[in-house]
Amino acid sequence: MTTKSDTPTAGESARSTRAARIGLLVLCLLAGLAVGVVGSFLHRAQFGGTNGDGGFPDGLLLSLGGLAGLLLGLTGLTRPVPAATSGLPGRLAALGAAAGGWVIAVIWLTYVGPPTSFQAKGDVILANDWISMTFLIVGLAGATAFLYKAWIATLEAKMAKYRGPDGKSRP
Repeated sequence: MTTKSDTPTAGESARSTRAARIGLLVLCLLAGLAVGVVGSFLHRAQFGGTNGDGGFPDGLLLSLGGLAGLLLGLTGLTRPVPAATSGLPGRLAALGAAAGGWVIAVIWLTYVGPPTSFQAKGDVILANDWISMTFLIVGLAGATAFLYKAWIATLEAKMAKYRGPDGKSRP
């Protein structure tokens, strides 16, 4: 009588690794969506005084800081090129998922509005003024800068595999 071994086969291990990577990328996407939704509603908030006194919106700094914190955290938690057997996604993929989630949330709330009712639209979450434009432009520029830096780090890590011990390229 034969029994099944408790150790996973190579195929089962590869499937579980792939499922872990996909799950973590979905988690990064959901985190980006959450930061984008909260930032879209919070970017106009003023905590230091009454609304309408012309003060600087503290929510703008908090919203952009939330995006920067998410992207910095993912940069620190991921590697440019993870090991093949690791269940972690690469830095570029994780940052791309988080930044993509942020962009999806902001674009959805900018053009469609909150999905409360489809009959009476007209809710303005991101108005056409300097506060909302700063939130959009600085947020997109920051996400682009993080993605560019992750792309360069990924290229450097991949090129390091092809360099010999003397630092020159292999033939």
